[in-house]
Amino acid sequence: MSAKKFVKTVKNAKRGIAFSKKFKHRLLGSLILFLGLLFGSAFLVWWQEKNFTGSYLDSLWSVLFTLIGQGEFASSPKTFGGRIIVFLLSIFGVALFGVVFAEVMQKLINSQLKKMLGEMMGINNCKFEGHVLICGWNGRGPYLIRELTASSRQVALIAKERPNNLDASVFYVQGNPSEREALIKGGVEKAQGAIILGDPDFGDDDSHTILTGLAIEAIAPDVYTVMELHDPENERYARYAHVDDILYTDSLIADITAMCTHNEGISAFIRDVLSTADDGHSFASFDVPQEFEGKNVKELFEHFQENGAIPLATITPPEGSNGKDVPVSEWISNVAPPHDTVIKLPMKVVCLVKDNYSKK
Repeated sequence: MSAKKFVKTVKNAKRGIAFSKKFKHRLLGSLILFLGLLFGSAFLVWWQEKNFTGSYLDSLWSVLFTLIGQGEFASSPKTFGGRIIVFLLSIFGVALFGVVFAEVMQKLINSQLKKMLGEMMGINNCKFEGHVLICGWNGRGPYLIRELTASSRQVALIAKERPNNLDASVFYVQGNPSEREALIKGGVEKAQGAIILGDPDFGDDDSHTILTGLAIEAIAPDVYTVMELHDPENERYARYAHVDDILYTDSLIADITAMCTHNEGISAFIRDVLSTADDGHSFASFDVPQEFEGKNVKELFEHFQENGAIPLATITPPEGSNGKDVPVSEWISNVAPPHDTVIKLPMKVVCLVKDNYSKK
């Protein structure tokens, strides 16, 4: 494109944009007028310039190039009618094109801007399914997100303020996780699990954490919920919320610290098996397949060993329970059970596996 023609195109575009600011029709009306002018002009070119010879599509192509000041027809129409068409296209055609282009771009920009601002401010609704919803935020949050994202899990977070340096893949919702509206925005109804972190604003008071558990149970009772508590005395209240699992972070850290003190070098092993973000090993639990009903533990362990896992223990419901009326967190752990133990379902098996392990 020559410099002269480029300047002409820019001027026409500016004229169209200026005209679009005064144009009051909706996008659909502008589009209809533009298409009508486009196809009508193509027909007139086919008639006036080509006397119905050649194809209509060739005339349409000539008109399209006329809108940007290019092509033989745009620079030198052969008939008086052709000159009128070029004149009308140069003014009204470009103007209408400017209207349509400006409207489309404005809608796209507004839509994307609204989406970006909504995500930054935490006011959009989460569209994830089968994700993990983190409720609340404290110093353990960044490590938790690192572990979850390393295992390819989608993560949503509900917190009063957006944490600094939050991973871009995490869907953030601003709000109180104990409130229904915030939980709905976080997609709790479609979540696979929810993790309730202790709120540092409440210190060792677990009341807000328990209230969040009750709110989740009321909305999505089937979501597997893990709650962080400080005081073991509050466990009975947390059970009213039908929480599936409870962790006492302070005592857990103390236990691990004491273990490392008494067993030199074990800290490296603990870091390996408790993390899925280091390309090492980790603990994992699996439901025992139905086919192993009535078989023994030796056969079960051999099955998992053949698939690259190291079985360590089984988890079974308390005696006299069918497993449905007792949370899994209250099941009984049997480390290194006798190999002749007969399997009675339901049962879970705990294994040591590579972080990239997938059960066959």
